[in-house]
Amino acid sequence: MDLSGGLEQVEDDLQELSLERTITKSLKTQEEIDRLTVDEKLGDLERAVYLLSSGQEVQRISVVNSLPQLIQDNAPEAMRRVVPKVREMLHVAGPDVQLAATISFLSILEREIIPISTYSSTFLQTIIMSLEVKDPVVSNAWLETLLSVCGCLPKDVIKREILGIAVAKGQLSQSVQSRLASCKILGRVATKFEPYIIKKEILPLVTALCQDIDYEVRGCMCRQLDSVARALGLENTKSAILPELVELANDEECFVRHAALDAVVNLLNLLDDDTCTQTIVPLVCKFCERSMEADDTTLPHVAEQFGRLCHGLSVNVDEQQQAWLLEFYTQLCIQGRMRDAQSPPPPPRTPSSICDEDRCAECRRNAAYNFPAMVLFAGPKNFKVELYNCFVSLCEDPHYIVRRTIACGFHEVAKLLGSHVQLIQQELVTLLNDNYIQVLEGIVPHLPETLESLVKGVGGGLSEARTMLYSTNRHQISNHADLVQSLLTCEYLVAACSQWRLHLTMMQRLACVVRVFTSDQIYSKFVPVLFQRLTLARVLPVKQAAGRTLCVIIRHNRRQEHRQELICRLIEALCHSNKYQLRMLFVDVCCDVMELFSRRFFKEYFFEFVLNLAHDPVANVRLKLCSLLPRLKTQIKLPGDRQLLQQLEHCVRRLLSHERDRDVAAAIRKSVFELDKIQVAMETLTQRMFMEEDLMDQKKEEEEKMLLELEEREKKEHEQTKGKNTEKGKGKGSKGQGRRGGDKSKEAKAAAAKEASPTMPRSNSLSHVSSSNNLSPGQRGAHNRGHRTSVGKTNSSELPSASPKLSKHSLHSGSSENMTSPGLTRIVSPHRIVSSVQDKKNRKYSLGSKEDRIKRTSSNSPVAGVSTSHSKKSSLKKSSHSLTNLAASSSGHGSPKGGSTPTHTRKKGSQAR
Repeated sequence: MDLSGGLEQVEDDLQELSLERTITKSLKTQEEIDRLTVDEKLGDLERAVYLLSSGQEVQRISVVNSLPQLIQDNAPEAMRRVVPKVREMLHVAGPDVQLAATISFLSILEREIIPISTYSSTFLQTIIMSLEVKDPVVSNAWLETLLSVCGCLPKDVIKREILGIAVAKGQLSQSVQSRLASCKILGRVATKFEPYIIKKEILPLVTALCQDIDYEVRGCMCRQLDSVARALGLENTKSAILPELVELANDEECFVRHAALDAVVNLLNLLDDDTCTQTIVPLVCKFCERSMEADDTTLPHVAEQFGRLCHGLSVNVDEQQQAWLLEFYTQLCIQGRMRDAQSPPPPPRTPSSICDEDRCAECRRNAAYNFPAMVLFAGPKNFKVELYNCFVSLCEDPHYIVRRTIACGFHEVAKLLGSHVQLIQQELVTLLNDNYIQVLEGIVPHLPETLESLVKGVGGGLSEARTMLYSTNRHQISNHADLVQSLLTCEYLVAACSQWRLHLTMMQRLACVVRVFTSDQIYSKFVPVLFQRLTLARVLPVKQAAGRTLCVIIRHNRRQEHRQELICRLIEALCHSNKYQLRMLFVDVCCDVMELFSRRFFKEYFFEFVLNLAHDPVANVRLKLCSLLPRLKTQIKLPGDRQLLQQLEHCVRRLLSHERDRDVAAAIRKSVFELDKIQVAMETLTQRMFMEEDLMDQKKEEEEKMLLELEEREKKEHEQTKGKNTEKGKGKGSKGQGRRGGDKSKEAKAAAAKEASPTMPRSNSLSHVSSSNNLSPGQRGAHNRGHRTSVGKTNSSELPSASPKLSKHSLHSGSSENMTSPGLTRIVSPHRIVSSVQDKKNRKYSLGSKEDRIKRTSSNSPVAGVSTSHSKKSSLKKSSHSLTNLAASSSGHGSPKGGSTPTHTRKKGSQAR
């Protein structure tokens, strides 16, 4: 019984839930709906008048906001019907409508919708009358509008309409709020008049307001003395403004003293040297002494303006005064810390002690902010004696906000020190090892400027100094090793925090290490970290930044062996990764390579690997590749790259004929149209007419060649130096060796003769594509069997026809022909090459020879390959064919697996081979 009753109750509840319940109480009553309803047949002006007369407040705000557009569309009618309603409504309007009116009135003047005379008689009068509103927020809004309007009005209108109002509001009988408004208006309109008008009509009121009984009025007028003094001129300022300024600097209220100090700083570039020497310098020194004794906020304010004061008075102080100012700055830098070191353990903290600590920390923070200005004031030569201790104290300050401030200006200090910058290297290490992320946020964004200044001060970039590769100065290298370790520690701390944008900035700024450290240091210290972030970082932008930084390191690395290894690691980590996200990242890295390297470099190392992504099983990877295909075509130059163009066409055909994903199919069709618009460059044409991109590519290629030549020249000089040292040692030890020493000498001569043999030539170019790559298989075999001769200078747009070299084919191919290539001897010893090739022969990231990769790409493609034994004329004609017809051919009779023409082509190719 109980069970059946429970089931009936559940059924009743479900039935109630399924019923549609009508809303018995609406949100708005019918009367409210009728009141907010407006006839749709009314025009804009009629609707505005109706809403201003009987509408709700939200409707009035809408009309006021649209007032500039209404006047612009129909000025006469709007000024006759709408504007009077607005002015009438403002007398009783609420604060929201008033604030909206302040914005609209200013916009009407700035857009110059109506003449100035009309604006003065209507809107300006409304602004002036609205200054008397009792609500202080609304009154200040109208005052700010009036001050902004004064900057757009002509002088005669200001004198006639505004100056009298300012003088009337500045009388002592007016309220404090009115006198404050008078001060601001006088400061704004003073620059509009001539000196004699100011001296006659404005200056007496300015003097009275500077001596007002209320400290807020005195401070407000003091902040306007700068503009009044510039309008008066130097002589009137010295006689009328400076006495008032000196008196305000000695005021009993700290608010007024702050304003006086700001006025002094702003007037420094106006006053002459005599005035600064006789009046301003003693005034500043006395002001600083009093601020140190006062127990208020004056001292932090002095620290805030101290840099500008010292910089502005640097030409007016003598040595004694300069020493006094530097000593005072030293006290600012240690304010609060010296007292803590000398006093016993503090009692329990009270609100007053907390305020005191905050005031001292603020003082030190402001001192850290002004440190670059103090370096200019003292001079780089006096930095070690005068300011170094202060700098160390600020970098090791217990409060993180002080360390953050000095970290933000560290790069400026490094630039100013010049050749003395090595003094602050240890402080840079200290800041880079800071555990507070706020401090690292200040030092990381300016790492390139800081490190470059540091290295220039030492005596030149390490990566550009030839002697640093083989330097024996252990002390100098150890110092830079500390800097390297601190950079790695900083990167680790940034990576561990939750602020990925800071980590992104760190990855981007690490690209500057190529101009600071040696290639060996970068390869052994930074490259492993960058590869780890490239594959394991949590955020994609960080991975992309790490990939670009690695490309920059490859671009500037001075060891060919390192460059080859880094390229292989990039391809292995990204292109051959098991994660599709990393394979997609490989496309981004290829974009960076095309931007940083020459076209020849990209085609040699990355072109075929990125095309292989067309066979990727993940649609997103193929989709990303489609966006890169038009850019790949811009890298091709015929006739040398006809095989690469054929591979690109095969890739497009395969995607058109076999792609089943809807998004990828749409992307490849879009890419086909973009590919058709791109004209393939021809070597014969580009030699005559160079475009801007071609000139940039030629410059990159020349830099790559120079990098390889510089590496080879350095190694030769290093070997010669070692040979001389060895011969000198043998000469000293051969005096008592007799015949045995002579045998060794003969062996050395034989070895030298063998090294100088003409059968082992050295190439002076950077890993370019061999000339045999542009030949057919039969021609390539004859070319390889023939005698290789060296050639002289060739055109940079042509491929080298001789001079064997070390490319990725010879380094990672297991063939004996590549292993015995003479170009191998310029990177590492032969036995190391043999072991390297044997170790990497079977690894899947081995690049292989160009012929193998062409065969592999052709075999993977379902479309039959094009024979390389065709004549040059037919190949060029086929390569330059429009890719727009590929979609039609793939959807028509072009079968991916058969067809008489592709089969016949393969047979012809085999016969040629």
